[in-house]
Parts: sequence; C-alpha cells; structure tokens
Amino acid sequence: MLVGVDASRVTRAQRTGTENYSLHVLRELLAADHDNAYRLYLSAALPEGLLPRHPHATTRLIGLPRLWTHVGLSREMRRDPPDVLFVPSHVLPLRAPPRSVVVVYDVGHRLFPRAHAFSERLYLEWSIRRHVRIATRLLTISEASRRDLVRLYGADPARIDVAYPAVDQRFRPASAEEIDRARRRHGLADPYVLHLGTIKPRKNLPRLVEAFARADLPRDVQLVLGGMTTYGGGPLEEAIRARGLEQRVKRLAYVPDADLAGLFSGAACVAIVSLYEGFGMPALEALACGAPLLASNRGSLPEIASEAAVIVDPLNVDAIKAGLERLTGDASLRDELQQRGPARAADFKWSAAARVTRDALEAAFQTDAHTRAPFPRRSAAS
Repeated sequence: MLVGVDASRVTRAQRTGTENYSLHVLRELLAADHDNAYRLYLSAALPEGLLPRHPHATTRLIGLPRLWTHVGLSREMRRDPPDVLFVPSHVLPLRAPPRSVVVVYDVGHRLFPRAHAFSERLYLEWSIRRHVRIATRLLTISEASRRDLVRLYGADPARIDVAYPAVDQRFRPASAEEIDRARRRHGLADPYVLHLGTIKPRKNLPRLVEAFARADLPRDVQLVLGGMTTYGGGPLEEAIRARGLEQRVKRLAYVPDADLAGLFSGAACVAIVSLYEGFGMPALEALACGAPLLASNRGSLPEIASEAAVIVDPLNVDAIKAGLERLTGDASLRDELQQRGPARAADFKWSAAARVTRDALEAAFQTDAHTRAPFPRRSAAS
C-alpha cells in the first residue's frame, strides 16, 4: 500500500496542537511501519532529522504559496494518486482520491459559533460535512468528539476511530529547583491556582474568576491565567475588574516551553473548567506533571482525567468554588492526585495513536471506494 500524507503542516517552525499531533503520529508511523510505502506531500523542504528515515518513503515538494491544498495537492491527486491519502491536520483537496483518511479534531465551531469569524466558521462547516460525506474513514481524538460527529453530522460510527494524543516527554513532575525557577521568572506567588490555554469563550474563565473570588482561600493565593487571547476576552477582563481582583490575578501571555513543567508542578491546583474540549491537552499535561487537577465534566475532560482529578459542573460557580477549596486546602487529596496524574497520563501514547492510524489506513485500503464496504474475502477454494 502506498500512503500519501499531507505533511504540509509538520515543517512549520511554530506548530499548533493539530500540527504537533500530525508530526508525532507521522514520526511513529515512519518508525514502526516498514511494510507500507509513504509519499509525503510538503509545502517546504523537510528539515534534516525532523522525521525518522524510512526505507520506502519519498517526498514531493509542492511549491505554491497560496491554494496549496485545493490546487497543488489536487493536481498531484489527479496526476499520480496514492492508494490512500492521509490528511492529519487540514482538509481534503478538491480533487480527492477514491480512498482517504482524515482527522477531525472537534466541532467547537458548531457549539461556540461566535468564537469564530464568519468566514472561518463557513469553511470549517463545509470541510467537516465534506469529510463525513466522502472520506473513507475518519479519525478523531476523543470519544466525545466521535459522539459529536455522529450526533451533529450523522457520521457512521463504524467509520470513525479514536486516536488519542499524548504529551511530550518534557511534561513530568518537575524538581523543586525547576518549580522555583519558573515561579521567580514569572513573578508568581506561592501558592497559586493555574489555568493554561488560549483565552476564548469556551474556556469559561469568567466563571472561574467568580468562583476564585468567592472561594474561602488565603488572601495570598494567586490566580494565574496563561495563554494568548484569540477572541472574546472582554468578559474575562470585566469579571476581574468587577470583583476587584486586579492584584490577585496574574496574566501570562506567553510561557516558554522550558517553564511549563515547573509551572504545572508548582501549582496548588490546575483549573481547566471549559464548557467544551475536543481533547484538552493542558489537562493531560497537568496530569503528567503531577498537578492536582480541577476539571470540567463537559466534552472530553472527564474521559481524559478519569479518576485522577476533581470533576465539577462548569456552569455551577459554587461547584467550581468548592473544588478550588478542596484542592488548595486538602493536602492528602493533593498528594493522592499527584500520584494518580502521571500514571493516568502514561496511558496515552503516540505509538498507540499511530497504531490506530495505521489500522484505519489499512481498513480504507481494503474498502470498495464506491460502496465504502470492505472487499469480500475470497474463500480458500476460489
């Protein structure tokens, strides 16, 4: 089987979550699968050492600054299509091959439409509907996202596989020196409650601020909010001002990778009380670092955290408040979660995501492109 891969996103210097997912899964596929051939479609030259060497891997550079997918990749699909096209972090080209596997990460634009520009929302809706209609198989990153695809788009659950992400090795319980260095570098109090993640409406931060203001916590406890504001940051700022928390809320627009483990490990608790997460990578990163986690019961978060976190209703400010009080005031509970977190995070492996992906690619290859049914097996006598 020749697998074509839209690898246009893996060469970017600053990768987002979906691009990191693509890179890690592709690395594992090339390292473990020497039975199949791979053709990587690239928008930029592949840096030396970014991917492992593979005996049957080739690259094709498509040098288009615009319309890379719908013109450049479409042209490749018309001229010399692979047996199966794998699209891990983008969309199918207009000229799609008969068999394809596409990753759909979440459907947050349907649940929180105002968090996206109108044109972005239209493009996301068009591409997901098209993937559900014509892709041979779909991959997603949680059972919650799988259910959303079935419920909102009528996708056939038999065509959807879940390939969970994992965390990088740098996310592990930090040493006391690393914690102290990160705390001093960012000017943080001890103790502090931490939220890391892009500031957007579905993160539910105004309710977290309100719960923090109401909670019976020592006055020196700080609420630390790390992440860039992409859309809808106004209600958060209003909540901080309304409760007079300007001196107790610390904003960190950017956190270097080298400080992440120290910040997570040093927190009295990490609060991820989102209204929706397709996966919620900061929650898994916090668990891997041994941080006591307060997590929402919405989306994929309870699926990820399992028994390694305190789970609350994100619409109930009193429930969030009680969770903050428990985690900052109960030392034995924190100790217990600090043990459970890394063990739970270790259940998520990139090698497992790659195995699910390879199985999906091989299932697509064995599917009749016209009916989406597996080819009938021949009997021994035929």
